[in-house]
Amino acid sequence: MKKLFLAAAVLGVVSLSSCKSEKEKVDAKVENTQENVANTVEDQVEAGKETMDKIADVAKDLPTFSDPKITEFVGKYNKWAADMKLAATAGDANKLAELTKQSVDFQKELQGFTQTLKPEDAKKLQDWTAEIQKQLNK
Repeated sequence: MKKLFLAAAVLGVVSLSSCKSEKEKVDAKVENTQENVANTVEDQVEAGKETMDKIADVAKDLPTFSDPKITEFVGKYNKWAADMKLAATAGDANKLAELTKQSVDFQKELQGFTQTLKPEDAKKLQDWTAEIQKQLNK
């Protein structure tokens, strides 16, 4: 009986110690995963901030036009471009799909404006939208 009890006690100690080491391994893996996620999130936030800074630089140079409707369009287009870049940086496929649908409307609206603008305003608008597209493609 003593031998049986001794064997059971030894078996119990061995199993408890092996479970403890597995728990430590799992804890280490969880901690490592949490660090990796935190680092990835920080990187994405930093990339988003850099993108927003670039967009803000372009935004402060928004062109103005004689027609207030076009100036309003430029503001909307600039906001759309910033949202598009942010969604692309974050990898938000749903938001990208929604914004891509809006791009068709913007293109139609842009074509309508370019046909009614004075030549110098049309060139200014075309140059500005080309710069925005270049920023989006980076």
